[in-house]
Amino acid sequence: MKNLQHLVHKLKGMMKLPELDSFGKVLCVQPHPDDADISMGGTIAKLSQKGIRVYYVTVTDGSAGTRDESLVGKKLAEIRKKEQEKAAEILGVHELLWLDFEDLGDYTIEQVREKLIRIIRKIEPDAVFTVDPFAPYEVHPDHLRCGMSTAQAVSLYRLPKLVPGTSNHDVTAIGFFNTAFPNTFYPIEQEHLNRKFQAISQHKSQFDETSLQVLFSYLAEKSRAYSPVEGQLVEPFKVLPPVALHVISEAYML
Repeated sequence: MKNLQHLVHKLKGMMKLPELDSFGKVLCVQPHPDDADISMGGTIAKLSQKGIRVYYVTVTDGSAGTRDESLVGKKLAEIRKKEQEKAAEILGVHELLWLDFEDLGDYTIEQVREKLIRIIRKIEPDAVFTVDPFAPYEVHPDHLRCGMSTAQAVSLYRLPKLVPGTSNHDVTAIGFFNTAFPNTFYPIEQEHLNRKFQAISQHKSQFDETSLQVLFSYLAEKSRAYSPVEGQLVEPFKVLPPVALHVISEAYML
């Protein structure tokens, strides 16, 4: 066990990551409108405030996120797109990109991966963030496909076998939110948390006032609970270099 700890320590030294504030462009890939706002809205608010360009890619159209049968489909998709546009403006997101796969639809990881590879080659982000597909107890198929397709795209975007062409750009980090194995605790201020809550409040089709207050309470408590410094607010992520996404079985410990 001591030898394993030594190996993990050496790997951490070999794979040292840059600070989030050093990035010029960040790409956030979310399954539905609202996921990135909820999971890393404070970080996005702070990064955009620092002049870092933040791009959103939303994989699905959000058309299934209701118990009201009269709203399911195109009607809800249009509502949710407008809600996300308002929320993104509050957080300072530079650009919104939509893949428009059907929410809870019959699409594949490979289809999403191809589109993401093209986007990564075009935007050339320094870091890519997405939902953690390796998180225990995550069952939502859109989350699993979004996270896995993003991880694969970040790992394989240079290969012309998957998509004709290649890239000389280096994505230096992939960050997973909604993770059970965080290794990075990005400090935010109350103003960033407030903007996050304001952004989430735009998703009126998803949250009534009661559920919003429950969510805000959970997120505020979470931002304090994960902080290594008493009184500091943070958002937790699992951040890895793309090289760790293949054959590095100790990646979950990094």
